[in-house]
Amino acid sequence: MSNLRTYRFFRAESTAYSALASYVDTSRGYPNDTIDRGLPLFDWLLHEEESGWGIKAIGSWRFTGEDDIVVAEAIAQGGVEELSEEEYNTIRNNILDPPEPEPEEEPPFSYPEPPPPPEPPPPLP
Repeated sequence: MSNLRTYRFFRAESTAYSALASYVDTSRGYPNDTIDRGLPLFDWLLHEEESGWGIKAIGSWRFTGEDDIVVAEAIAQGGVEELSEEEYNTIRNNILDPPEPEPEEEPPFSYPEPPPPPEPPPPLP
């Protein structure tokens, strides 16, 4: 079995992803006659509900040495994380099929407070 990774897996926040997408377009000469952009728009990615970060798998063959440097800088700045395939699949599966929320615990049973006693009728004259 080959040791080569077919894909690299990332999660990124909007601003960092947009900067990387812009870099890819500039470095590849996009848009051109046949290709509009190198990476999909951030809005087109799957997004984690809590953080709002998007996730993306990218074919390893697409990366150049310069790309590796740019991605490493984005990771160092904290706007991008490279994930293992297992981490990526876990996040992806949780986005596509979120786990059921934990049921709320019902408070222990207690008898309701009895109503206050009625007011006595006023005395007769």
